[in-house]
Amino acid sequence: MKEQCKICKKECGSGIWLSPQFNNEKVLLFCSEECKEKYILTKLERIKINYPDYYEKVKNKGAFWIKRGKK
Repeated sequence: MKEQCKICKKECGSGIWLSPQFNNEKVLLFCSEECKEKYILTKLERIKINYPDYYEKVKNKGAFWIKRGKK
């Protein structure tokens, strides 16, 4: 079964997947580690803009609901 990468929309039959943050979301599928990191950075940027006080708490931890690889 072919799925699309959450970021680049490229079709992929396998890849890196993350469980969703909320129950009503589908599983998040990424074709590469690069796309996964872009997704995480996008989510953190939205937190930074919309919730600056909360961002200060989580900025060094990354996205607490997503385990990040080491860079």
